[in-house]
Formats: sequence, structure tokens, C-alpha cells
Amino acid sequence: MKTYKKTVEEPLLEIKYDEGGESPREWSNLGYFITVDSDYISPDKNDELQRIIKETGEEANSQEEHIEMITERYQEETGYHIEAIYPITKYEHSGVSYSLGAKHGFDYSNNGFYIVTTESQKEVGTKEKDFEKVIKEELEVYNKWCNGEIYRFVLYDSKGEWIDSCGGFFDIEDIREHLPEEWKDEDLSEYLIN
Repeated sequence: MKTYKKTVEEPLLEIKYDEGGESPREWSNLGYFITVDSDYISPDKNDELQRIIKETGEEANSQEEHIEMITERYQEETGYHIEAIYPITKYEHSGVSYSLGAKHGFDYSNNGFYIVTTESQKEVGTKEKDFEKVIKEELEVYNKWCNGEIYRFVLYDSKGEWIDSCGGFFDIEDIREHLPEEWKDEDLSEYLIN
């Protein structure tokens, strides 16, 4: 771990994991990421969708039929329209990773859906052709949050006085834009304190 800059020894930089980072599911997202895993809280809270997913899951004979039943029941009960439903797979092995689509194998479970409603799609403004791309990006950020891969930094002057700090970075390289120019060529991972 470095606590000083090689070329300019004035500023001291500390980068740490940000344990208090807000879930990215609290932001404005394309749709609802709902899981029905008894061991975990669903990433998005929507009691109506969770109930419908559970009830229809007990009746459906296939994933395709399950998706059709969710769509019909949600529209019947709420009057709102579903634009798209995507199956979500959870891989759990020394960490958790969610991905788009259904997968089978050891440590995989098909336990949720990503549901885009007309209302959620309008709020974000994403075109249907971009749904999968946006959902994959959202899942990538959520996976980082689930596994504690969020960073914060504190920058001090040569006397140890606070200059700047900020948190909530999902990529350590995003910190660079908040640092003075002389940090542009530094390997920021060397300043990470575990």
C-alpha cells in the first residue's frame, strides 16, 4: 500500500471500500428486478409483482408459461402494461452474481425476473432495442454493490489535512476525475487499503 505519491509527495491518498454505499436499485432504473429467493431480499421492492411471480410460479409448467402468466395477471390486476420480462439467473459461489437469461448448473438458480413496465420505460426513456444492454449494465453495477466492490477516497495535503473525499464509486478508475492533475498516471489500485 502506498500512502504518498511517487512523483509529487505532497498529497496523500487513501482509497477504501465504501461499506455504506447506497444500492443502485434505489436509483432510477429501467424496470423492476424481482427475485423470489427465500434467503435474500428482492433487489427491488414491489409487493404486487413479488406476489404475482410467486403465485404464477406455482401454477406454471415452464418459464415461458410463467412469463405469460405474470404479464396477464399483472395487467388484469393493475391495469398497467408490461413491455418485457427477462429471466434472471443468480450464480452464488464465494460471492453473488446476477445475469440476464436462464442458466443451469452447479451454484446457479433461476430465481427472478427483470420486468419492464410501460411506466418504468417512459420514466427512463430507453428504447426497446436497448433494453437488454441497459439491464446488463444495471446488473453489472448491482453485482458490484452486492459484493462490496464500491470505493471511496480521502485526499490529504502534506501536513495530513483533509483536502477532499468522496464515495460511491463502482470503478476505482472513476476516482481519477476527482483528483488533481498530477494523479493522472498513477495506478490507483496501489492506494487501496484493504
